[in-house]
Amino acid sequence: MTSSWIDLVSAALRLVDLHDSYHEPRSKHTSVSRECRSGLNDGYWLDIACLLLEYLQEQDYETNGQYIPQARCLHHLRHLVPQLTGNDLAYVVNLLSTPSELHYRKRERAEEVRKASTKSTTLLEKQSQIGHVRLSRTGRQSVILARQMDDILYSEHDAIKIVSAIARSDFDKIPSICDSILLSIRGLTQEIRRIRENPALEGKLESFRANRKHYETAIRNIQSTIMGCRKQFVAADVRERFDRWSEQQEMEWDLPMINLSFSRVLSAMENLNRRLTDLLRDIAEGRIQSMGVIDFNRAAFNLASQPPHMAALLSIFRQTAPFALAVTFPGSEDYREILDNRRAEQSPGYLVYDILDDETANPLQLQRFLRHFGAQMRDTVQHKPLPLSEALAHGWYRATDDSQKDGSHQDFLPQLINMFVDTEQLLPNLCVAVHNTALDVHLPDGRHLYGDNPVLLICTSDPTVNT
Repeated sequence: MTSSWIDLVSAALRLVDLHDSYHEPRSKHTSVSRECRSGLNDGYWLDIACLLLEYLQEQDYETNGQYIPQARCLHHLRHLVPQLTGNDLAYVVNLLSTPSELHYRKRERAEEVRKASTKSTTLLEKQSQIGHVRLSRTGRQSVILARQMDDILYSEHDAIKIVSAIARSDFDKIPSICDSILLSIRGLTQEIRRIRENPALEGKLESFRANRKHYETAIRNIQSTIMGCRKQFVAADVRERFDRWSEQQEMEWDLPMINLSFSRVLSAMENLNRRLTDLLRDIAEGRIQSMGVIDFNRAAFNLASQPPHMAALLSIFRQTAPFALAVTFPGSEDYREILDNRRAEQSPGYLVYDILDDETANPLQLQRFLRHFGAQMRDTVQHKPLPLSEALAHGWYRATDDSQKDGSHQDFLPQLINMFVDTEQLLPNLCVAVHNTALDVHLPDGRHLYGDNPVLLICTSDPTVNT
């Protein structure tokens, strides 16, 4: 049974418990005790059910939705569950093909709420005479949800759905698509935060090392697609289609609602870019192991498995332990169930990333860079080509942080380099060339930039002018 099924079942379990609850509305009692599920508590039946649903989904693709004999299902599942019997499989099939009524409330409008129910809760359809089975509509949807990808590496394909939604005038689909992309972005941001706060997650570090280029490509493609979609709404034909569409909707729609969805994704993308850049730089410089607070789980486990010298222990006990107390040192097995991975919130080394403040309260980092240096760069590039080395010499990568009273400086080096990639941020008619001299700059903070020296210049119809 895969972890994706665990996530789906876990999400539904507590909602079903509320559905079946006899708790009286407006009751004064609000506490809930820890519940113990009835049954065998070994996962046997749940494992068979999930394996059967996945097998029927594969057969659904191959047979174009035909019924499958239970004998064929039993033959396949016995390779995974050798002790499975025909009666066990028949019990699971009968249970998943028997409907159970689900009561809920349906909201036609904000002020109209009515009770409703459905019996479309069967996951399988079974032929009554011969017992052949196939997935029902609900069962097929459950398998699709369990296999849903929420990795940002695959979210660039979700961003392309926005292009299709604009082309088909399905403007109401855009916020939900943006929300799904936003979930994957914030999921990766959360993983990066966990790694930086807990350097012991070595497996995650290896994953980021292996997929570094893929992450950067996916982020770049998503950002480019979202910005392209936002620019489409500037066109007159798209705005006219949106106005005609919004007039036909019961709910009031306007362009700021669409732009808000785009801005949230782009803001989260910039936040993710900063986190990912910092993490990859720390990995490359070997500083990741020194970040965050001490991993007390690992320290305690190492102390239990490799205790210090007895003389050191006696010295510590004489100074700290109570008098006349026989002290025994725990073994490694004693720690397996009781070690807790809590962090001291008041520790000066504790890392806190407040995503909401970072994304909404403060202006975007790119906007702050353009506010500081945009006018100077535009004025320079309109008179002569602007190499990256010259921009660094002018100090257009470092500015005083207005939000800090101590006059500290803010680093804009990533945003400066981005000007030589996304040239439309400065002027629409810019292009990039490579200078005949290489880039070799040592910054005052110790960073060393070397390699090709890109140049920003005005594009003209005469190719000799650009060079």
